[in-house]
Amino acid sequence: MIDNANLPNFICVGAPKCGTTALYADLLEHPEIFLPELKETHFFRLAFDGLTWNGPGTAPSMRINTPERYKALFRGVAGETAIGEVCPSYFAGEHTAEHIHQFLGPIKILIMLRNPAERAFSQFIHARLIGCEPEPSFLKAVSLEPERAAKKWGEFWSYLGQSHYAPVLKRYFTIFGRENVLVARHEHYTQDREVTLRTIYKFLDVDPDFAHRQLEPKRQVNISGVPNSKVSALAFKNIEKLAGLARAIVPAPVRRTVRSTLDRSLVRATLREDERLFIVGQLLDDLSKVETLTGWNVEDWKGRPV
Repeated sequence: MIDNANLPNFICVGAPKCGTTALYADLLEHPEIFLPELKETHFFRLAFDGLTWNGPGTAPSMRINTPERYKALFRGVAGETAIGEVCPSYFAGEHTAEHIHQFLGPIKILIMLRNPAERAFSQFIHARLIGCEPEPSFLKAVSLEPERAAKKWGEFWSYLGQSHYAPVLKRYFTIFGRENVLVARHEHYTQDREVTLRTIYKFLDVDPDFAHRQLEPKRQVNISGVPNSKVSALAFKNIEKLAGLARAIVPAPVRRTVRSTLDRSLVRATLREDERLFIVGQLLDDLSKVETLTGWNVEDWKGRPV
C-alpha cells in the first residue's frame, strides 16, 4: 500500500450495465465527493493483470496504466470527504479486489446489481451498438462465450458470465469486510433514487440530505438500444475513437450534451421471454447464493412473484 493521501477511499466496481454511469453523474454533483473526470480508468486491471481485448471493435481508453498516471487523476482533490472512482471492469477481474486492497487499503466498495437476464441482454445490445458484437442473436452470442473465452476476447463479450454475481460478492466481502461493502439494486435506484442515494451517501460519510436536491427526473445515460438512423449508428460504432479525440479538445459539458443527443436517437430493445428464461435457468444456483450473501429476496429476478 502506498501513501494514499488524496487517493480514493471508495470505488464503485460495477457491475456493468447496472446504472453505474447514472450513479457516477449523481455522485459527481455532491459537493463532498470527488471523482475524476474520466469515469472508467481501468487502472486496477491495466497496471496489474491487464485488460484483455482481442474481439472486434475499438477498445476503450487504456492510458491509465501506471501509478503516476492514476495519482494524477486526483490532483484536483480539495478537501472532499469522499474520493472515489467508478469502473465496472473491476467487477470481473479475478484478482482486482486484491490489487485495490494492496494499493489503497481497506477502502469502501460500492456494487450495483441488476436483474441478471436484463443486465446480460443490455450488455449484448451495447456491444452490438458500438460495433463490437458481430452476432445478431443474443442467445447465439451467449453460446459462443466459451469459444470466445478460449480465444481471449475478454469479459466484454461475457454476457452470461458477468451475470454470475455470487463469486464477486464473496470476493469483495472477504477482502474488504462485509461492513465496507455496500450492495445496491439497480431497480431500487431507478424507482426510488432519493432513498438509494441517501443510503450511499451515509455509507460514504457525506451529507445524505443532498439526495433530496437531486429529485428532478434523471436523464438516462449510457442507454443500450438500436439506432434510429444510419448517422447515429455510424456515430455509435465509432464512439470510442470519437471519445478519445474529444477528451483532448472538447469541454466535458459539451461532450455530455452530444452524448445525450445520441442517446435520444436510440430505440430500446426488448428481451424476449424465451431469452430471459434461458438466462435465468443458467443462474438459479448463483441467485440462491446471492440471496444468502445479501439477505435479499430475488424471486423477481427469477421471474416469480415476490
